[in-house]
Amino acid sequence: MNILLTGASSGIGKELVKNFKEEKFNLIVCGRSKFNLHKLRKIKQNIRYFKCDVSKEKEVIKFKKYVLRYYKKIDVIINCAGVYGEIGRLDKINFKFWKKTIEINFFGTVLICKYFIDLLLKSTVKKIINFSGGGAFNAFPNFSAYACSKAAVVRFTENLAQEFKKEKVIANCIAPGFNMTAMQNDVLEAGSIKAGKNFYNFVKKKNKIAKNSSILVPVKCINFLIKNKIKKISGRVISANFDDWSNRNFKNVINDKKNSELFYMRRINIKNIKI
Repeated sequence: MNILLTGASSGIGKELVKNFKEEKFNLIVCGRSKFNLHKLRKIKQNIRYFKCDVSKEKEVIKFKKYVLRYYKKIDVIINCAGVYGEIGRLDKINFKFWKKTIEINFFGTVLICKYFIDLLLKSTVKKIINFSGGGAFNAFPNFSAYACSKAAVVRFTENLAQEFKKEKVIANCIAPGFNMTAMQNDVLEAGSIKAGKNFYNFVKKKNKIAKNSSILVPVKCINFLIKNKIKKISGRVISANFDDWSNRNFKNVINDKKNSELFYMRRINIKNIKI
């Protein structure tokens, strides 16, 4: 199986490489730090890496040309690259950096899917796993760029699932939950005023006690999405922490007609409420 993974040089992406260490998967990874990517060779031998900023179309095109030198198809795409980016209240932010956050988190996901979908269609597996995140379903004050980009990724994934349904592409999102990765250092560096006192104190507390203890949860969830036959589960958002995805009845619950809206991004309809 050929797996393309973005954001592999740190965080959950790097943990996925470790997780795939004993698997017979061929990994094709990219990230913005060539130094960190090079170190992945010590973790897994059958891995190829390419320095790429997924927010830049020209670099994604170069990445594809690199991949085509070795593989004619991709079985699974995992869009793991993401940043908190610009932190702060709207009237205090630098719009240039705010926009860059959208470009990395959302445009990066779109560009990878756009340029690699043809290779995915040559596979019999055809799975795409995108990353949702904090703020996609609730307000995330002082992290508006991150929240908006992740909400956009969710809706984009729903569209992918519909647009390529006839081709049997399975596209889903994973909400990884809070993990004490390098991203959280940006919160600590921003400080309580920019990041907001409550979230800053939360991260500060987690930094002392948690580290990466919870990072295996989203990794296991991604394994579930890759390895299980979930052809009817597509266009959904699976919460690694809160959804009972490891339960053998999970697929049946989602496929039940009365749960047809389950795990989609939807407005709560008040048609059955008398006003």
